[in-house]
Amino acid sequence: MNLRLTPLNIVSSILLVAIAYLLIFPDDNGWRQLGIIPLFVLFILSSISDLIFRRLIGNLKRIWLFELLFLIFVVILILLIRTQFD
Repeated sequence: MNLRLTPLNIVSSILLVAIAYLLIFPDDNGWRQLGIIPLFVLFILSSISDLIFRRLIGNLKRIWLFELLFLIFVVILILLIRTQFD
């Protein structure tokens, strides 16, 4: 088994822990249950994009570079969208 740690793997594991936390410790109103849906979508997207980057790029250093740039781009895009709608 060729196990390589990448930034999107780390993000996926953090999202999986957040989903498990929301499932284990629900609140009285059920608002945390609604938070599981976007986290699950982000988990699926990060896992699929990690697989795509692994297929396209063979070198581990280049995978780290491209995935970090991809994560920075996504964070900047989310911040820009949030500032437009706030």
